[in-house]
Amino acid sequence: MKISTVLFHDINEVRRLDSPYYLSEGNAASRIIGNLAARGMNFISMSDTERINIWQPNRNTIVYAGEGEESLPYLQPYDILEYMPIARSYLSSHQEGIDELKVMAGTILQTCSGRNLGPLVISDDYLENFRFGSDLIRITVNDETLRCYIYAFFNTWVGQALLHSSKTGSVIDHLSRKDIEKIQVPELSQKDYHEISEKIKEYYKLSSEARNIIAKMSAEFNEKIGVSLDAKPLRNGWDVSVKNLMKAGRIDAAYYDPYTAKASEKLRKAGGVKMSEKAKVLKPSGRYKTNYVDKSNGDPLVSGRQLLQHEVVNMKYLPKTSHDKYSEFRLSENWIAYPADGRVEGRLGTPTFIAKKRSDWFASGHIGRIVANEEVNPGYLYLAMLHPVVQAEVYSLACGSVVDAVYPEDVEKIIIPPEIDFEYDKVIEAWGKFDKADNLKESACRQFEDKIC
Repeated sequence: MKISTVLFHDINEVRRLDSPYYLSEGNAASRIIGNLAARGMNFISMSDTERINIWQPNRNTIVYAGEGEESLPYLQPYDILEYMPIARSYLSSHQEGIDELKVMAGTILQTCSGRNLGPLVISDDYLENFRFGSDLIRITVNDETLRCYIYAFFNTWVGQALLHSSKTGSVIDHLSRKDIEKIQVPELSQKDYHEISEKIKEYYKLSSEARNIIAKMSAEFNEKIGVSLDAKPLRNGWDVSVKNLMKAGRIDAAYYDPYTAKASEKLRKAGGVKMSEKAKVLKPSGRYKTNYVDKSNGDPLVSGRQLLQHEVVNMKYLPKTSHDKYSEFRLSENWIAYPADGRVEGRLGTPTFIAKKRSDWFASGHIGRIVANEEVNPGYLYLAMLHPVVQAEVYSLACGSVVDAVYPEDVEKIIIPPEIDFEYDKVIEAWGKFDKADNLKESACRQFEDKIC
């Protein structure tokens, strides 16, 4: 049961008696802002154009690149929430207005469309490599201290509630530039203002460093392995004998992709081994009973897409009192996890590293787990799973009439790069930086909430 105290002044002002209105987070957030204003607190107006610029590129037609055409990597709006966003689409570099779709480091990117709109990130030099459509609102604040302070506020439950309360749309929720401009950000004391900003600055620094280290380590590892995936002229197709069809028992074309098979063989000759020689692959059977609880009474549960997200959207929680019941769905530190059900064209098989902060979280039965053998460095397994040839092998194994799926016994058979002499611990340390960054961000948001709630 939800209970809230409502002042007569509030009832008299809006002339409503329905409890859902007063119990909504958006209404509660608005009342908090109103009460702060009544007590004489100053506010930072998001419509202050001298310090803040909120804008979107024109709603242009996205032109995807054709085969062999010069292109630029493109991210969908919710891709920006991932630890390590990977382009799954490419835009024609000859597209009119393509330069407008680049976002400079330090720009706040606000998701503004879809049922889970609201999450936001600060762009870094890693994201500068991509292009983004008009479904992301850009917020430019030249003053770094002010930028980080605003970012912290919008990540509090009050800031998110205000964003959600402004959304419109009959079918798909939308948030506009004008909606954000209407929001007033409470201006705390100078001490709190600077403390909160400094925490977000360090959060941003650590997150950016982590991304750059992982990207650098991955590129260096792939270069040392020296095996690449040849370009695929898919229009040419390929032949498969009836004998091979009968032997494998599969009739999907991707399973017989000769380019993937050729690259896999090259990897084997370069010293590659089966996954089963380095790790055990797990995937919980069956489903858990979806008995969700609120955050204070539960432990986090992530789905396949949420698994890859640094900024998790719409988190669910399973009861803390049912640890044993859900034990097979728990994650552990230094595991590699990947979406095992989904779409090949999407995130199927994309790995993430389970650092300390997410150990003991729950993960759905749609997620595969790779557990390194005792003598194997888990940082190596992460880089191996991320290798382009291994990713292609995973894609070729996927099957399913509606939803693609990859089974653990098949993943254990794929050929992965050899465990060469390499600085794998740097990869583990980089994921640890994400943990430290998260702690700083949570601390900044708690401090903000404690002062205004």
